[in-house]
Amino acid sequence: MSLKVWRFACIYLVPITLALTFSHVLAMSRKLQYGQALYASVQHTMHLYFASVGARAEIAAVVCLTVLCFLAPSRRNIFRLALGATICVTAGLVVWLAVVAPANAQMAQWATVPLPNNWESTRRHWEFGHSASAILHLIGFGALITSVLLSLIAERGAWSRVGHMD
Repeated sequence: MSLKVWRFACIYLVPITLALTFSHVLAMSRKLQYGQALYASVQHTMHLYFASVGARAEIAAVVCLTVLCFLAPSRRNIFRLALGATICVTAGLVVWLAVVAPANAQMAQWATVPLPNNWESTRRHWEFGHSASAILHLIGFGALITSVLLSLIAERGAWSRVGHMD
């Protein structure tokens, strides 16, 4: 596949992961104020499709970004930005696996109120884990877009020089 296809895939997938994690950031301040019953209810009803969509998108984004690094033009800045995007999005996935997934596993066992004594700690891990992932995804998305723009400018410059050779 061409570099343009991989760029498109990255520009398509990385914002999906950013949107999902950032939506948690937007809701966090209110959800941290919820009591046990409301928080458990929201967790069991509002986020049903986040895992199925988010997991696929995030893994696909990491794969596509990795490929993009191998295909990136040899210009140092473009490669470094693509690598930075790959590292940030991968780190976001690692944070999710290390912090959010264990909290998800605990929350999945919350069938009735009262919740376990450590429920607020679990909630903090879940909420702040998503926040950390969102920050990493935001930085990664910025690096990706900058690398693509620099690459397009470099390509355009090459085409402009070719056009002036008449």
